[in-house]
Amino acid sequence: MQKMAKVLVSNIALPTTAIGSWTTRMSHFITKNPAIFDYVLSPNTTLKTAVYCKKRTFITWQKQVRKLQLLNWVALDYVKQLKKIAQNHNKLVIVVMDDPHLVEAISLIKNKLNCKVELVFSFHGFELNLDSEIVASIDKVLWLSQLAADKNKVKYKNFPEIKVVGNAVDSNVFYPLQASEFKTNRAKKGYSETDAILFWMANDRPKKGFHIFKSVVEQLLEAHKELKIIIIGSSQIINHPNVNSIGRIPNNEVASYLQLGNYYMFTTLYKEGFGLSMIEALKCGNTVLASNLGAIPEVLKGLKNTYVIDQPKNINSWVDYFNLAITNSNFEKERLAKSETDRIWNYDDWESRFLSAF
Repeated sequence: MQKMAKVLVSNIALPTTAIGSWTTRMSHFITKNPAIFDYVLSPNTTLKTAVYCKKRTFITWQKQVRKLQLLNWVALDYVKQLKKIAQNHNKLVIVVMDDPHLVEAISLIKNKLNCKVELVFSFHGFELNLDSEIVASIDKVLWLSQLAADKNKVKYKNFPEIKVVGNAVDSNVFYPLQASEFKTNRAKKGYSETDAILFWMANDRPKKGFHIFKSVVEQLLEAHKELKIIIIGSSQIINHPNVNSIGRIPNNEVASYLQLGNYYMFTTLYKEGFGLSMIEALKCGNTVLASNLGAIPEVLKGLKNTYVIDQPKNINSWVDYFNLAITNSNFEKERLAKSETDRIWNYDDWESRFLSAF
């Protein structure tokens, strides 16, 4: 019998090429460090350590059968495999990636497994929404920000151990182009070297604030006739010749677009756990304007070319800060160098914190 095993639990296939707040980072991590986890439970079988598990949807939300359904249907694959793995080890360290249902299911069987279990929840939101009993059964929570950890510590009495590991963006993928390459790549996409380009990138959920961005753009285009807009990820359209809505694109193409920009607006209307896309944009050389919600002020604290909007529902606030950004930041000025952006939420720093956390 082996002494200990580390198990990674994910409802999303790992590794993956899909766009996601943490999937790219974790795919990179487990590919680079294949020996860290002895088992990777996810809907994928490409790794040597992979064990195929798929999360199912709830059939009914009736409270009286919820736990039964969770263990015997929704999380059944994961429960069965963990019971098998536990038979061959004295201890399991189980790291659950940002899924409240899976961490709940594992907490319910934790004391029934045939070995000691340390349950670690890698949480990527800002506010936990779990029953107190479930939180008390988790041994450790990995947070993206100290702000989120502190807020939730007040909310729950029996709070698990706290580890703030933050987040990261690959500096070898997201980086500012040198002047000649910047000019060439812009020309390939139909933009001139002197065009001012503003990006917005998110999905269509209302809480991402596309309706706010649309109203802001309508005002900006009145004052800045030559301003160019690129929208990524949304199917919604702003009907103007200066606006290019390119929809969803593969994750490996995101940087090639962001590297062409000058400005990035993150108009989220809810408390973000981190706000990864704004760091991707910043590392590509854009000035970032973002809502003052959730962990965002902590994430952007001390970083050049960033503006935090205290009233994100106020259209004029965005317009005023954009005009300030034009005056103070990178349009027609020297862009941030790669040596500067490499230090911003660096991948190697995150990897070190993540490894030491468990």
